[in-house]
Amino acid sequence: MPLFSGSYEGASFFEWLQHDFPHLLPFQHLHHVPQLGASELRLTEAVPFATTVLALRCADGVVMAGDRQATEGFEISSRRIEKVYKADDYSLIAMAGAAGPCLEMIKLFQVEMEHYHKIEGETLALDGKANKLAQMVKQNLPAAFHGLVVIPIFAGYDLRQQQGRIFKYDVTGGRYEELQFYATGSGGKEARSTLKKILQSRPDTGGSAGFSLRGAGGCGGCGRRHEWS
Repeated sequence: MPLFSGSYEGASFFEWLQHDFPHLLPFQHLHHVPQLGASELRLTEAVPFATTVLALRCADGVVMAGDRQATEGFEISSRRIEKVYKADDYSLIAMAGAAGPCLEMIKLFQVEMEHYHKIEGETLALDGKANKLAQMVKQNLPAAFHGLVVIPIFAGYDLRQQQGRIFKYDVTGGRYEELQFYATGSGGKEARSTLKKILQSRPDTGGSAGFSLRGAGGCGGCGRRHEWS
């Protein structure tokens, strides 16, 4: 006997929620909340926002990292926030944007990956994972209209192509692949410029990272967290 009722029979946990239990999806109540007036509380000033995250292809996969700071308006709300998470054994996800929706989306994506593996008995292809995340970003669009924007970076090791790959997204769920690196968040522009200059100054790296990083993040080859200096 199934644990839950419903007519959906696919392998996607996210699509199952959309089909049979849409009220359980994160931030569905924001569909019915009116826009705040100019004199009222602004969510962007009351909600912690995660800032800069980046991903970089290397010889054995992908390196992903992020700073540890979150902001509320013009104030620092945290200096120890986690922004890089393991999605499964071969992929990572990093988030920039409103911290609450970011964490909700990450948890839902992790369950999606685990649920698919248990139902199908195999890992979803990297392109399929990237497409699933795009659906979740698109589903968050009503919350984005209220200022609760979520902009992820997804990266991992493609078992079919035998290489690391990086995907970026826009607020509508558009998915785009980057060949060498990408960074987003408040410091994303500066991070991209710095990475571009370093890679251009080291043509012998062949587009891979040939320099040291300082920070913490995850490895798309093994899914573990590492420290660099």
